[in-house]
Order: sequence, then C-alpha cells, then structure tokens
Amino acid sequence: MLKVLYLVHDLADPAVRRRVLMLHEGGAEVTLAGFRRGENRLAEVHGLTPIELGRTADAKFAQRMGAVAKAVTGLKSLLKGVGKPDVIIGRNLEALAVADRANALFGGDVPVVYECLDIHRLLSRDDLLGKAMRGAEAHFGRNARLIMTSSPAFIEHHFAARSGMTAGTLLVENKVISFDDTALQQPIARPLKQPGQPWKIGWFGALRCRKSLKLLADFSRSMEGRVEIVLRGRPAYSEFEDFDGFVRDEPYLTFAGPYRNPEDLQAIYDDVHFSWAIDFFEEGLNSSWLLPNRLYEGCLYGTVPIALEGTQTARFLGDKAIGLGIREASAAGLQALFETMTGERYQVLSQAVAETDRKTWLADRSDCQALVANLSRLAPAFAERGEAAAIVPETVSQEGWTTMKSDVCASVSSLIIIPCLNEEKHIEALLGKLSRELDHMNAKIVVADGGSKDATREIVARISMTDPRIVLLDNPRRLQSAATNLAVATFGRDYDYLIRIDAHGDYPADYCRRLVEEAVETQADSVVVAMETVGFGMFQKATAVAQNSKLGNGGSKHREGAKGHWTNHGHHALMRIAAFEAVGGYDETFSHNEDAELDYRLKKSGFGIWMTDKTRMVYYPRSSVSTLFRQYLGYGRGRAKNILKHGSMPNVRQMLPLLVVPVFIGAFLAVVSWAAVIPFTLWAIACVGYGFWMAIGQRNPYGPLAAVSAMVMHFAWSAGFWMELLSFRGRKVAS
Repeated sequence: MLKVLYLVHDLADPAVRRRVLMLHEGGAEVTLAGFRRGENRLAEVHGLTPIELGRTADAKFAQRMGAVAKAVTGLKSLLKGVGKPDVIIGRNLEALAVADRANALFGGDVPVVYECLDIHRLLSRDDLLGKAMRGAEAHFGRNARLIMTSSPAFIEHHFAARSGMTAGTLLVENKVISFDDTALQQPIARPLKQPGQPWKIGWFGALRCRKSLKLLADFSRSMEGRVEIVLRGRPAYSEFEDFDGFVRDEPYLTFAGPYRNPEDLQAIYDDVHFSWAIDFFEEGLNSSWLLPNRLYEGCLYGTVPIALEGTQTARFLGDKAIGLGIREASAAGLQALFETMTGERYQVLSQAVAETDRKTWLADRSDCQALVANLSRLAPAFAERGEAAAIVPETVSQEGWTTMKSDVCASVSSLIIIPCLNEEKHIEALLGKLSRELDHMNAKIVVADGGSKDATREIVARISMTDPRIVLLDNPRRLQSAATNLAVATFGRDYDYLIRIDAHGDYPADYCRRLVEEAVETQADSVVVAMETVGFGMFQKATAVAQNSKLGNGGSKHREGAKGHWTNHGHHALMRIAAFEAVGGYDETFSHNEDAELDYRLKKSGFGIWMTDKTRMVYYPRSSVSTLFRQYLGYGRGRAKNILKHGSMPNVRQMLPLLVVPVFIGAFLAVVSWAAVIPFTLWAIACVGYGFWMAIGQRNPYGPLAAVSAMVMHFAWSAGFWMELLSFRGRKVAS
C-alpha cells in the first residue's frame, strides 16, 4: 500500500476531504497534516485524525507565513511517530514549504508532489514581491518530482511561462468523485420551470468573490423576482464587509449554508436551473485560468453553466458546445440573456449538458486508482517493496471509467494515425488489414500524407470513398512528428487513445486491439512495442540480422523483446491522448528520435510507459548502404538534440558507438604512432568477429555481411551525434 503524507494549507477545506477520499479509494494509506483556517465538520474524513500544524487566517498573508515558519521549525516534533512515507504531497505554496522540510527530515529521498489548484495573486505580480514569491516557489519546489494541477491554463500561463519549477505536470481536474456504479448512467430529465416560477441560479462552493455577489444581487433586483439566486457553501468572510447582512437585505438572494461534497450535490443542484461558473477573485489571473469545482458539479447534475467569455471555463464549455457565455460582467448583460429565456430554450440547453459524456464530469473508483498508480511510479522505495503491481487493477480501463468487458476495444475510442510519404506499394494492403480491425473497435484511421508524388493519395482517397472511417489529411510539414500532432489537433478531442502506425511496417491482424486491451488492463499512459526486423534482398536481410542482434541494437529491449514491464522508452504504438496533449505532443524540430524525446517528457511528468509482450510490429530496414547511413546519421543527430534539450545522458549501449568516429579520426595519427590505429582496429575486429560468430554459432549465412551493416550503423550514428553537437556549439558561439 502506497504511504502518502498529505500536507495541506487548510484542514477545513472540503476539497482536501475529496482528495483524501480519492487517495484512500485508490489504495493509498494517507497521513493528513496541515494548517486550519476555521472549523468545518463537513470537511472531516471519518476515521482519520489529522495532525494540526497551526492556525492560519484568510487574507492575512504575513500571519500565515509566520505559522509556516513555526511549523517548519517544529516539524520533527509534530511528525513524531509518522513513518517514512513513499510520497509527500504539499497542497499550495505554504504546504510545499513544509513538504520540503519534511522530505529533509525523512532523508531527502522521498518524492515530493506539489498540488497547486490556485495561483495566488502574489505569484502573478511583475514587481519585486512577485519575483520573490516565484523564487520562493522555485526554491521550495526544487526537489519536487511532479506538479499536480487542475487546469491546463495554470500550466500554460504560470508553470510553463513564469514559474521557476522544472518538475513535470499532471492534470487532475476537479471532477466529482463517486463510487456508485450507477453514477455513469444518464440522469433523469430535469423538470421544466413551471409558469410563474422564477429561474434559479446556484452559486455553490467557495464563496469568495465580492464582485459576483454584488453583480448577482443587482441582476436579481433588476429582474424583479423572475430570477432568484441560491448560495451554498463556505463564504470567505474576510473578502466581504458583511456577507450575512448583505444577503439578508437582498430580496432575491438566499444563503442555504454549507453542504457535504459529494454526498449532497445532487439534492442542491436539483433545486436550481443554472450554475454560476464565474469567479472574479484575482480577476484576470487565477479567475481566468481555473476550471472550478462548481463547473463539474453543476454539469454532472444537469444544470446549465454560465461563464464569462475569454476565460478557461468558457473555452472549456465552448469546446463541448454547452452552457451560456456572457461578454461582459454586468447586470444589464445578464438581464438581456434572461429576458429571452424560454422553457423551450432552457430544455435545449439542459439537454445538451445531459448528453455530454458523464466521464467529463465524474471520477470514479478506477480514476482514484489511476491517481495512486501515477504517484506510485514516483516512489522507488514503493516499487522495491514489490507493491507497485498491486496498485494497478486488472480490470481498470482508460481514465478509470468502467470495468473491463469482453468488448473493451469498442468501449473506448481510438484514433489510428498513419504518417506516410510515397507509400503506394504498401498503403492499400495496410489499410485493408487495419479496416478489418475497425469492425471490432470504436476507431477512425487518419492517413496523414506529407505530399506524396506517387499514387499514395489517390489510393487513400479511393478507399475513403467506400469507407468513411478512413480519412486523408494533408501534412504540409512532411515529418512524422508533425503528422501525428496535426491528426491529434484535428480529430483528437473525440478520442481516448492515439495509435501510431508506420506505413512501411507490418502488423499482426489484432495489433490495435491488443494495444487497447493492454492499455486498459495496465492503465498505462503509453504502450510501446518490440520491433522484429525482417529483410528480403541480401543487404536488407543482413541489416535485419544486425538490427535484431546485440551488435546492432546494444541489447535494447524494444528491439529484442521482453516480458511486459514498465519502461522509459520503446517503439511508439499507443498513447493516451490526454497524456500526449498534456506534455505538448511531439517536438516538430526533431526529424529523428522524436519518440525518445517525447518519452523523456512523459516520464518527467509522471506518466507511465508500458512495454507490452502481447504484440509486436515487423519493420523492414533500409535496403542500401547509402539509405541506411542517412537513416542512422539522423538518429545520431536526434539523440544529440535530445541530450542538448534535456541534459539527459546516453546510456552505456549508446556511449560505445559514440567513440567510433573519434577512433576513426584518431587512426589517421598512425603516421605519427602506429598505436593510434589500435582502437579503430579493435572495433572493426569486434564487429567482423561477431558477424562470423553469428554465421557459425547461429548458422546464419548473413552474419559476416551483418557485421558490415552494423559498422555502417555505428559510424553513421556516431557521425550524426558529433555533427549535431559541434553544430550546436558553433551556433552557440555565433550567437
């Protein structure tokens, strides 16, 4: 069982309770410790007694910093009796500072996760104070392995643009948690408003926006009883002069008190028609970037959300073609919106929300298990205890929505992408094989063509005329990485997985289905495969022998194959589109090695890569020395670019070929000393000797020629690597 130390900014925050419930349900053992800003019995977790680190208050930043300093100083005593955790989560900046200290107390090797669901206004300032706050965030998060946040706009506008933190990011939306198997069923149609009854707008959750309160009060007065506002949740009294008095004096505002989440959600949302999904707190910054809890809660139970155009919430709703947007935050704007609201229009709006996939709003038991599985991958101590496998349920599907069934391949959606260029010899047979898989899957095939000059485009167009599940997409950038990015950007929003197919390869008849089954069973974010290389002509057969041997692949498991296991890299086959988009897709500046570069970012962001042993692809190598040389020259350049971009060092099997070009150049020093030729001679003898060993020991007649292919591969890879490294240095000096 994964042991989690969860350090929080406010033990009275209902969102803390939800996260603890998720961790518990996912199979983790949670120790909860944090500050307390007030009393809220509804935020308590039954059976869990938290460790209180101190008392803090809203809108008193200096007081909170003092409480943090005091807690950090006395943390050893406060955590007395707490065993070493596998993972430490710090929720918000003040808890991150405590997490940094806790990690040091436990030996400094516990993975730290920074959970940030709000960007404090001080972090967004451009003055010295803002820079100091971001510096503090970077300092306390310097050892963080993962940033867990709830909105892609937080990543785009803060963590990628301004924060000094280098940890990967994991998007965990503020979905409603439910462990009821009936929760995914479509809700019963909401009752229509009866004539004479007012429309009701619900503003539920953290009530901290003074501007929203004033706006809703002015609007409801202007509507003279035709619209009522219902408030529920936990007011931030420090943000209002007199919240209770203000509400009491407004004729069409009602405050109905706090509620339990998720237990009371259906009852409170069934009482309103619309949900207020607007927040002006820290206007233009955090309020424009967040995706609030009430967005997911209200939509799950069929209310129509109201959002402000230009915010992340409005973009999110616009992508799904649901909800109402207002251009300006004014009572007049709201009044114009509701003056034309009829029962028929509301029914259309509500039905659109109800027809949206409920997985958009809901996280169930398997989603909790997915969260804990992601955290467990950060914890080497957890894996060493042999418990990691227990965390991944055998019957969990993509994003944890339904248990696995016999028709699992039809229960999730897949986008099969084929980047291609001048593949008229192979594309028709490949599409014929894949189209038979479509009969058993919920999938579409996209052929992303890079401007073929042969008959490839005509073949695909002809096939797509009779099978609308196959479409042709222009790829003006020509690269495979660009093709995949473009296909996902064009079609990906409607699919769970992407499956990448090489037009020049061959695949088992059930290849795509096996990949989906593996992804569902292991809950991996990426499934990679081994490659079996096959040749036809003499040189191609020799190259295949080389690439299938340790001489050519250095013992790479995605070349040789191995029992299914978690890995850092492999030949790309399937990827969860949410994970692909979360890390930004392929880097299109890479013409080669783009898969390894993406895998580096996936792992850094906490996503899991599974090497399957249930299927593999067949690869046909280059058939001439010149084309093989150019291919491996590109591989070498790509690997060097990866190192220059991320600072990741090559492993031993890659380090050895790097020496080939230096020892080749060094051999010319034989005119000075005969010893200079020894390294090059040893390499050549080793390659030729290995080739003859394959010929004799493995009875493979292509062994000697395979040695020549391997030498071409080694030399080209090394040359490409050093060319890229030296050209980068030249560009750096020139700049």
